[in-house]
Amino acid sequence: MRKLVALMALMLMAGLALAQTQTTDNHTVTVKIPSILSLQLDATDYLFDFTDTSLSGTETVTVGSTSYTKASKAAYDTFIDTASGTQDFAPTSVEGTGGADYGTMTIRSNRAQWTVSVDSISGTLGAPLSNSRVKVFAEKVSGKGGSWTTVPTPITSVSTLISAGAGGQGKSVYKLYYLLTMNINDDIPLAGYDQQITITYTLTSP
Repeated sequence: MRKLVALMALMLMAGLALAQTQTTDNHTVTVKIPSILSLQLDATDYLFDFTDTSLSGTETVTVGSTSYTKASKAAYDTFIDTASGTQDFAPTSVEGTGGADYGTMTIRSNRAQWTVSVDSISGTLGAPLSNSRVKVFAEKVSGKGGSWTTVPTPITSVSTLISAGAGGQGKSVYKLYYLLTMNINDDIPLAGYDQQITITYTLTSP
């Protein structure tokens, strides 16, 4: 009996010794997040073609709350016949948009603050036109930020096009329209007129 008690005591002590034996290990949790700042515009060319004979001259595009006639030969003939000053025209077509009369500008960011600005204007619309004849208008569809063009504005007068001052994270979509101002007093060369400019936008964040 004494042997049994002693054996049980030894087993209890061994169990306590095992219970007090402890090992540790550790690992890390690593988080990597890229900075997202992406700007995409589907439009590749806003074409103002006053030689186009496929349109009737009555086609319009609504920009903001105002309708503008699309550039075409028929619309230009009417302008020549009736105009006494200036008139803003919408593009005949916008390439790369799948038939839409505007470009779709998509901004993706995980930054609270960002700005879309005019980075550069390459080329010049020579006389009798000028780069200031080209007007731009950005209309918010969804997402964050806001447009700085409350009305179609000469591209030469636009520095900031769209911006988010706070809470700009996520996806934002804007419609980008262009108009061209024609003047009845323009003296178009006998050979006609065919010129273009390239406008580059940048998306930045502080």
